[in-house]
Amino acid sequence: MAIANNTKQFESLKLLIQANAWTALRHDNILTPIGYADGFGPLTSIVYEWMPGGTLNVYLQDNSRLSVLQRFCLIKRLAAGLCHLHYKNVIHGNLYGNNILIDAKGVPYLADYELSGTYRGQYLPESVRWTAPERFDSHGVGDTSYPPTTRSDMYSLGGVIYQILTGRPPYYEVKSKSRVSIKILDGTKPSRPLDLHIADHHWLFMEQCWSLPEDRPSAAEALHFAQTEVNLLSA
Repeated sequence: MAIANNTKQFESLKLLIQANAWTALRHDNILTPIGYADGFGPLTSIVYEWMPGGTLNVYLQDNSRLSVLQRFCLIKRLAAGLCHLHYKNVIHGNLYGNNILIDAKGVPYLADYELSGTYRGQYLPESVRWTAPERFDSHGVGDTSYPPTTRSDMYSLGGVIYQILTGRPPYYEVKSKSRVSIKILDGTKPSRPLDLHIADHHWLFMEQCWSLPEDRPSAAEALHFAQTEVNLLSA
């Protein structure tokens, strides 16, 4: 029992140290902690400002008629937030739809910077659909010995862009998360929907995000890409 308690205390202390570092991050598209609370689980909970728009998953479901321009405005803001994180030498490590929160005006915020630990043993979280292949072992199981990098963040951002432009999570047609992990390891990329129009250069950028780590664009390049599209669509 003492070992278990010590482990919980260590995990809580580690989480608080990380959260304190995130508190110093000031950006219009990064959600920083406003406090802490105990009693909601085995570890200390981090408190964030309430976001009426919910997660990106919910927001896209509730706003299925967003224009391409509105969708790229979301992408641009998220890329700006990720660019700031990387500039500050902070890796998100758990970037996917449920870790993006939307305020009452439709502005997105990056949140939960690897707060959930991404992987615990054999457990495959929902975020597996956005996870880079280098973060899995050879059996398709996530492992904390394969830490996140700025390049794995960019792979995940490609999945977020896919979700925003299609309204669907990556590998939406595959129900089993374990099968998704196998497809990722096999090099199978998310399928291009046949019932939706996605411009070729938009699809190409997503594919670049899903390429080998050294060939992936940077967050700054993603921001430039999104800003260029916003400018073109606004003209």
